[in-house]
Amino acid sequence: MKKSKSLFTRICQSFLKRFFTNTLFPYFLFFRTSKNFKRKINSEKQSNKFSNILDKINQYEYKITSQNNEDGIIEFIFSKIPNNKYFVEIGFEYYEFNSLNLIKSGWEGKLIDTSLEDSLALEKNLKRNFPNSKVKIITTKVDKKNINDLLLQEDSNKKIDFFSLDIDSYDYWILEKMNLSKVSVLCCEYNHWLGREKKLTIAYDENFEFLDNGIWGASLAALVDLLKKKNFSLIAVESSGTNAFFVKNDLAKNFEVLTPEKSFKSVGRFYDQNKKKEIFQNIKKNYHKLIEL
Repeated sequence: MKKSKSLFTRICQSFLKRFFTNTLFPYFLFFRTSKNFKRKINSEKQSNKFSNILDKINQYEYKITSQNNEDGIIEFIFSKIPNNKYFVEIGFEYYEFNSLNLIKSGWEGKLIDTSLEDSLALEKNLKRNFPNSKVKIITTKVDKKNINDLLLQEDSNKKIDFFSLDIDSYDYWILEKMNLSKVSVLCCEYNHWLGREKKLTIAYDENFEFLDNGIWGASLAALVDLLKKKNFSLIAVESSGTNAFFVKNDLAKNFEVLTPEKSFKSVGRFYDQNKKKEIFQNIKKNYHKLIEL
């Protein structure tokens, strides 16, 4: 999830990013991908209060280079199903994303993002840390017109074992347009502020800019309903309340199939009460910008 930032913040972060990329990132990446580094489920998850919202699959969570604890879920999923070690990920931060640990494990694939700065930083450091990796980095904006061409570009016969989508905007409409016939496992961020029951999404708008105000992306229920029509089943909702994982129906027998009503989780529990109140008020005020499916 990329947050909208002020000009001053962007300038400071740009300077720090260049310093981090050229000086510290190689050591950071080596440390993060070493087998000795594995951030297990945090202590909060051991409490009875928190454990009530966990599913069985959440016990396998850990973080190495993913945004939250997705690394553990990904490893568990692919311990249960065959794969050819090929991924496609749309939307990434150059220092952490869902497929980075897969690259370390010898996977090849394709990374797509709008940020040229992030793409160049990642390309440089992948060459330095994983010189034999076969990863193509594409800098472009994904939309309904180009999504299927991007997936098929140069590898139309390849099966996509793992597909990850995180663009904080019209994710629903990209998935609706996508040909998912060659995808086995799919990970997508959902908007936890929209609750567990209603099927909601923002309208398709290629000029949409993400703000942490509750009006972005799609609800978990909307994504589950859409992907059910495309023969996918929900098998995991990462415990922070950020990403949901789906598998093709013919692979679902290897997992417990979940429902959005039971397995919904929200990042909102980490926000203070004033911020939560502000976001819910904004959703109420701008509810007309959402589409009920």
